[in-house]
Amino acid sequence: MMTTSTRPRRRRATAFALVGLILGALLIGLEVRQGAPVTRAAGGMAILVVFIGVIWVFQTRSETVSALAGKPVDERWQLIQERAAMAAMGMGIVVAIVGFAVMEVMGRDNWQFTLMALVLTFGYMVALVWYRWRV
Repeated sequence: MMTTSTRPRRRRATAFALVGLILGALLIGLEVRQGAPVTRAAGGMAILVVFIGVIWVFQTRSETVSALAGKPVDERWQLIQERAAMAAMGMGIVVAIVGFAVMEVMGRDNWQFTLMALVLTFGYMVALVWYRWRV
């Protein structure tokens, strides 16, 4: 019987936490540099730290949390993640189009929603063609 070491799994878990904390520190630096109060920047970091902590602690105990950390437990989780990504992408496109329409009706600048809708739609089309050629 062959057993696998838990050392690579621990390294990945630690790397996940470290990358999250580094990104959080960069975000705090950016917010403070733009003039945000330190308490506001620290609040954003606190949310990130809690999220990372939950993922880090529970990723070995829960299949769902493990999938959130990017480590699907088995083959069915890959399909679940693909479906979730497609649903999120679809919601992003809908939000972009509705946001565009609302800003248009209000007479405000809507370039952010236009850009988001174009990136999501173009990204979907490119990915569809790419994966179709690979299958």
